[in-house]
Formats: sequence, structure tokens, C-alpha cells
Amino acid sequence: MELCDWCHCSVWRSSLALASRRILALTSSARRNGKLSYTASFGQSERHATVTIEPRAGGAAPAYTITDAPGPPDFAGGPARLATADGQSVIVENKTPPGQPHQRSGIDVIGKLGRKQFYPVPIPTMALHRKVLPDKQAPGEIDNDIGPFVLDRTPGSNKIWFANTFYDSEGASGVGAVGSFDISTRQYAIRYLPEIAPWSGSAILLDGGDLWIGLMRRPEGASYGAGLLRYKTGAVTKYAVADYINTIDRLGDTLYCGTSHGLYTVRDKKVAQLRFEPDDRGKLIMVPREVR
Repeated sequence: MELCDWCHCSVWRSSLALASRRILALTSSARRNGKLSYTASFGQSERHATVTIEPRAGGAAPAYTITDAPGPPDFAGGPARLATADGQSVIVENKTPPGQPHQRSGIDVIGKLGRKQFYPVPIPTMALHRKVLPDKQAPGEIDNDIGPFVLDRTPGSNKIWFANTFYDSEGASGVGAVGSFDISTRQYAIRYLPEIAPWSGSAILLDGGDLWIGLMRRPEGASYGAGLLRYKTGAVTKYAVADYINTIDRLGDTLYCGTSHGLYTVRDKKVAQLRFEPDDRGKLIMVPREVR
């Protein structure tokens, strides 16, 4: 390891020519002791890292360290069971196992006595697609599933919030939406907002009364990012985050989005990008860039 001269962070020393061809993507996050720890990787290479971010006062760019790390495991396991405040539990079934026919997504509710009941997520109709997306060619079939989700642990609440996700190519498409499932009443509420209707969700954060959603599209090729959505009952705001959002977290007065090309921050309605790039000696440093 070698210290970067001006930012005092641990970095790799590598050739500039090699490093400049790689983009550091932040793929998952965890909060520890007032810091954010990201799993990171360089494109399709087998090089992985842990990036730790620590906020600094006065709106300054965060302090950070970068350390070498093994790659994440190939198998992520099955869906996790989430315990609710009323003694029940839920499982979000939104991923079909590899090699299996597509299964309709939905939510399993396991009662206090262990009885499980499956509640499939509503699928938008072709008529709704034409109404909400009038300028888009009608697909041959509707493909719509539960995407990123979060359990609302606010006292008195018993909901799961989520964003839709759908394949958008080869005759299949869907309608993006902000959705919720009330575990007590077993009822879905789907909000087909114009700001999200063309897009799938890639990440989600429930932050007090605000719901933050990473927007993306899933075409035939690689998925790509389409911005950051802030949803609050009666108000929708979109922020210019150009890259694919993998994670959304809040520390203090700043929102942090781990993306396919570094870290984006949102503070006082201003967006900035923090890329991790080699300097003229091949050392990785953080490069702030204001987003307009």
C-alpha cells in the first residue's frame, strides 16, 4: 500500500495506462460507525476493492480509504425473510432462479402461526401502458416485477415499498411505478407516476417521509441509469445522476449513491460526482465533479 499525497488515503499503485481503462463501480454498501463501506470493482476485471467513505464537516468532500479486497461470492442465496413489528414476517419473491421459467413476483406473508400466503403483484394492462406511455410503441407482452424494495419500520407502519422493474426489448415492456404493500390489509397500492413510468427501479431508500429510487432501463444489452427520483406524497423530484445507481444511503445531511462510475452525492438539492481515477503517477485519487 502507498499513501496518496494530498488525500491521505490507502491506494493501489498501478500503471496509468492500465488504470485509466477501468472505471471503479460501487456495487453494494454497508453502514458502520458513521461511515459507508462499499464493495467496488473495476469493470469486467477480477480486481475488487473496499471503499470507505467518512463525511467531513462544512460540506467538504468526504475522507476515504481504498483497500484491496476479494471478490464477492457468486451465489447470493435465496430471498431473506423480513420480520415485521406485529410478529409476522414477509418474503419478497422477485427473482426467478437461473434456468427456471419466469415466475410471477409477489410477497409471501407468514403469519404468527407459520401459515404462508402468496400475494402476486398487480401487472399493468396493455390499456394502462397505452394511457401512461402514449408515445411509446405498445409491446407484445407486459413484463413487470417487483424491483428494489424496503420494509417501512416507522412505528405504526406495516408496509413494504418498492419500485417496478421490467425487461424493455424484443416485444416485451412494462410500466414503471412506485408501489407499496400493506402487510396488515394484504393490499397493494401502485402509483404509475409520469416521472417513473418509462423506467425500472435499480435501488431504493426510505428516508423519513421521502422515498429515493434509482431509475434505469433494462434493454437487450446492458442496463443503464436514468436518474434519481425523490418521491414524497404530492411531490416528485428528479436529480441528474447519469450512471447506474446500485445503492442509496444517507449520512447526516447528504445522500450518497454508489453507482457504476463512482459516488454521487445530493446535498442542498445539488448533485456532485466523486470519481476514483488515477493521477499522473498512476495512483487512484478521488476527483470531485459538480453535476449541472
